Amino acid sequence: MTTEEPLDKLLATPLFADVGDELLDAVRTEAAITAGTHEWPATAARRAGFVRFQTLADGEEIVRQGDLTTELLVVLDGTLASVQSRGGREVHQHKTFGPGTWFGEVSAHSHHPALATWRARGPASVAAIEARLFTRLYAEDETFRGRIDTGYRDNLGLHLRASSLCRDLDDTAVQQLQQQAELVTLDEGSVLVQAGAPADTFWLVRAGAIACTVAVDGSERTLAFYKGNATFGEHAIAADGSTWPATFKALMRTALVAIPKSAWQRLAEPARGDLRSAANRLIGRADVDAVASGSAGPLGQALDELHVMVERESVKGGRALVIDRGKCVRCNMCVESCVSVHDDHVPRLSKMGTTVATDEVLVTACYHCELPQCMLSCEYAAIRRDPQGRVRFEYDNCVGCASCIDGCPYGVIRLVEPAPPPPPIQPLLASLPIVGKWFRREAPATPSPSTAPTASCGAGGKVNQVSGKTVKCDLCAGLPFEACVYNCPTSAITRRQPQSLFGNRRGL
Repeated sequence: MTTEEPLDKLLATPLFADVGDELLDAVRTEAAITAGTHEWPATAARRAGFVRFQTLADGEEIVRQGDLTTELLVVLDGTLASVQSRGGREVHQHKTFGPGTWFGEVSAHSHHPALATWRARGPASVAAIEARLFTRLYAEDETFRGRIDTGYRDNLGLHLRASSLCRDLDDTAVQQLQQQAELVTLDEGSVLVQAGAPADTFWLVRAGAIACTVAVDGSERTLAFYKGNATFGEHAIAADGSTWPATFKALMRTALVAIPKSAWQRLAEPARGDLRSAANRLIGRADVDAVASGSAGPLGQALDELHVMVERESVKGGRALVIDRGKCVRCNMCVESCVSVHDDHVPRLSKMGTTVATDEVLVTACYHCELPQCMLSCEYAAIRRDPQGRVRFEYDNCVGCASCIDGCPYGVIRLVEPAPPPPPIQPLLASLPIVGKWFRREAPATPSPSTAPTASCGAGGKVNQVSGKTVKCDLCAGLPFEACVYNCPTSAITRRQPQSLFGNRRGL
């Protein structure tokens, strides 16, 4: 099959009907680059094309759920079936895609890991349009954009099931939310909601970026960023009569999904309860309620969302973690305590740092910055700020791409290798002499580096191996104290105002 034949089929699909000639020429150019027939100017740097074609055998997968891909896929011939799996539930049989249909717009828009698995039913062929060309088509052609939005609207259930808020809902509840959801697009600088307005909508960011800001002492202060696949407005679900604690506005042209209050109010129980539980977890409501009940410390009253972050910085943050080496007896109790309070038994504390006085070391622990660069660097909605001002990871969304490590100016985030799978439970017959070996269960094989999944990071096409999950100091979220400070027998490790460190340097 020549390159012209699949290209002609691609441009003849309903997706490209009435698309402008300039953009169609851009598609032809990218296909020629892929085929190696494009004539490059002598001074041009060569690159890979943004359009490719692939044939599939019966049963072959073109995309597997969770793959890190940035391509829109258009079916040229044959049929592909899509299925989506979720923990604790039966596999969701989504639907089939025939010639002229497309999928993958969520990944092309915002680099979200694939929402489902697409598998050929019989021989098939597809065209793959990479995110950089897709973004241009979507931005510059209203007809193309309208068709993509219509297709996304029909497949919105896949995106909702993969979201942190809705992943525990049954298919009936997801379908109800899908039917009442609205698609909203904002231009750069547009205000979505104003602080103090009634909170009656939950928002999912399809693509783009939203800034959460408040007015403090006559100036605007940024609290958080919400990029593709991030959610906000969970507090409207968690509590009736809520208002927006901050102003939300678009940093660039941004596409969102709006789910109004009426949609989740119509859900049956226990779906409403599952939704409220997920909302409470995402906004850190458990910590707020613990403070209100007096079990999380002496603050004595409930902390409204973002109030602590705005007015008091953080319950435990806003200060530097310092070790006085003159008091430290090298017992390692601080690190051991950090290990013991985290379920994965991975320490968040490193005793290495910067010497700021003769006997004091500024430990490389998270500062929970006022303007978190790690949050701005994350393309997978895996970093959130909770009502206490803490910057924390949403591990269900983390793909281990290391973009937050590159974005952090203080080097306090690191990757840890994924924990090995637990050994299989052996059946009783495995203990029998001689014949027991036939019943023994083998441990699952650990993938080699050559077969480990990869992550595509950003529009630059940078590829990093997914080698684990990111960790950093979380201020012992959920506890009324920081384990390292609380358990130090000599009070050698403390939280201090950073400015106080430099006034103690000898010789100044």
